Amino acid sequence: MRVAVVGLGLIGGSIALGLDAEHDVRGYDSDAHTRDAARGRGLDVADRLEDVLPADAVIIATPLAAIVPTLETVIPRADHAVVMEVGSLKKAVAEHAERAPSDARIVGLHPMAGSTASGFAAADPGIFRGRPFLVVPTARSDQEAMAIAGDIARELGGEVTVCSADYHDRAVAMLSGAPLALALALSRAGADVAHLAGPGFEGATRLASTPPQLAEALLRGDREHLTEALAKVRAALDEVERGI
Repeated sequence: MRVAVVGLGLIGGSIALGLDAEHDVRGYDSDAHTRDAARGRGLDVADRLEDVLPADAVIIATPLAAIVPTLETVIPRADHAVVMEVGSLKKAVAEHAERAPSDARIVGLHPMAGSTASGFAAADPGIFRGRPFLVVPTARSDQEAMAIAGDIARELGGEVTVCSADYHDRAVAMLSGAPLALALALSRAGADVAHLAGPGFEGATRLASTPPQLAEALLRGDREHLTEALAKVRAALDEVERGI
């Protein structure tokens, strides 16, 4: 299968490396240094976005804010390709799919995997093994497109769960957004003694070093669901305090 990967950071680079042995993979990144680094690890990389096409499947792994603009660029040129995106929030993609051409094929795909490291230098297909892959249908998903998305997730070593965009975003608010917010809060609260920290504090605050662009997307991209998640956390902390 011809697979195009647009965006070769940690997640996109890891996907491209993980699929390259079994598929005809061509990548693209807007950053020339990233393109050169990907070529250095044996990937076929285009210098222009449009040159990753034609393809049977397109995986968009750009920063969150660039996903819908990239969909708008790719879909008119995609012919009958399945277009997937691996962003951490799905509401905007679901809304875009509602107004996309009727012959578009769009599926959300989100590996619950990652690292506080970023960029192609950190790419490692091993990060997906045994991790949940959330497959999110849109108004432009057909049965074959969903099957292809699931197959790709499994080839990367993931465990597939199909869910709606709303369920996905609620889950991510609790599983990614809330831990990030707690890590930031704990790192600030303990700043005066952080130099004495052992592995407990260091582990609990690890997410505070999340790259700013990703952190901002997680914390501000879906305030409604994150507010609900943090309210649950506050209630749980109150219970713990009462128990103490």
